[in-house]
Amino acid sequence: MNETATDAFDAEFDVVVVGAGAAGLSAALTAVETDPDARVAVLERSARDIRGGNTRWSGAYLRLQDITTPVSNLVDYAVGASKGYANRDYYEALVREVPEAFDWLHEEGVVLKNLPTIFLTQSASRYQPVGGGVNIVEPLFARLEATDATILYEVAAETLLTDASGAVVGVRVRDADGTRNLRAGAVVLACGGFQGNSELMTKYVGRNAYRVPPISRGGANNRGDGLRMALAVGAATEGQFDLFHAEPKDPRSEVAEAVVMSFPYGILVNTAGERFMDEAGKTVDLTYELVARTILQQEDSIGYAVFDQQVTSVPGYEHAIGTDVDPIQADSIEELEALIGLPAGSLARTVTGFNAACGTDVPFDWSRLDGLAARPAGQPVKSNWARPLTDGPFFAYPQICANVFTFGGVKTDLAAQVITSDGHPITGLYGAGEMTGLYYEAYAGSTSVMRSITFGRIAGRNAVRLALPAAGAPVGAPVGA
Repeated sequence: MNETATDAFDAEFDVVVVGAGAAGLSAALTAVETDPDARVAVLERSARDIRGGNTRWSGAYLRLQDITTPVSNLVDYAVGASKGYANRDYYEALVREVPEAFDWLHEEGVVLKNLPTIFLTQSASRYQPVGGGVNIVEPLFARLEATDATILYEVAAETLLTDASGAVVGVRVRDADGTRNLRAGAVVLACGGFQGNSELMTKYVGRNAYRVPPISRGGANNRGDGLRMALAVGAATEGQFDLFHAEPKDPRSEVAEAVVMSFPYGILVNTAGERFMDEAGKTVDLTYELVARTILQQEDSIGYAVFDQQVTSVPGYEHAIGTDVDPIQADSIEELEALIGLPAGSLARTVTGFNAACGTDVPFDWSRLDGLAARPAGQPVKSNWARPLTDGPFFAYPQICANVFTFGGVKTDLAAQVITSDGHPITGLYGAGEMTGLYYEAYAGSTSVMRSITFGRIAGRNAVRLALPAAGAPVGAPVGA
């Protein structure tokens, strides 16, 4: 629970930022740049060599048409992905503020390019930092380290401290030596979701949540601290708490985002050796999340992506393979079935039925939804890219459902202030990134890092303005003012 502040503070700052991924670093660096005299502290749960939260380990795809401009239909696409539940005003503010934020990001030394992605077919253009998310966090850390900001590693926030009026005036933190109270003119919560907390995952997501690991090491440190602390001081929530951004992952691999996104060009089977869904209903970027969720529903929450050698001729095929573990391979379907451990004859029957139903009425075209379908009896339809599996050796990758980040979180206004269920700002408390709720039904692809940077910047600017009014307009000013 929250605690009322006393005079017993161990250190004093103007702004304390909890979390050091894209949102936290953007907030901290913006606060320092807004007022170079501001005393800013950043709390990073990780050790220095793996700093940077979830962002460090991600591809950090950005739904941009150039390095500073969101794709033209972003608002309608994102609200549509949520089936109308997402906050349209938030997305409109995001589109409005991205150009300034990403111009700033470029000035801070982050290089973005339109490079090949893991999606061999996609519905929108994407930019990404060269080398992935680590090349967002490290340039921002370098800039922050060149200021007088304080970075505290292997420190977790434990409790928000409030005054008699309910305003947030500090945070209690814990490290290996115990707890300390840090006074703050404003606190920015930017410490991610709760995918690294099995108790909260079970509470909100439900049965079999323990089978869904975080996609990366950074996600394992996202334990719901920000959500828990904010709820204790009266914060409202937003976003769908029983869902998360899902990706299919090779469980044998320890690398970040060990995905196999070539599945639309093969078939997916469960532990019974049976197909269980349309592998190719839409472009890959609009399909993979459903694939991961459907795998979770299978017996033992595992599936297998099965291919023949034809898939290796798809241009850029290697970009779709994120795992560093070789596939299970055999010269025949029957041998592959045995190596995987499927029931005798099951995969052979599935492949035989699938092969017989593959159409020949249209040519195969890997680059678009080609309409080359298969409608095998007793199996799901495959809507596109349906070619018989005939060219050995055959190979398979095991696939489980992994959690990139959770959807439910704290509710903020367009000035990044955390608000109550009555819509009132909680004085001194701001939020940005994945700990703030936004998504419903499905992830609006390649928007998470984009919003983290943009609203992290808004949070940092407004937090320092509250703590040090001479720094500019008061909190609650129009977004980006």
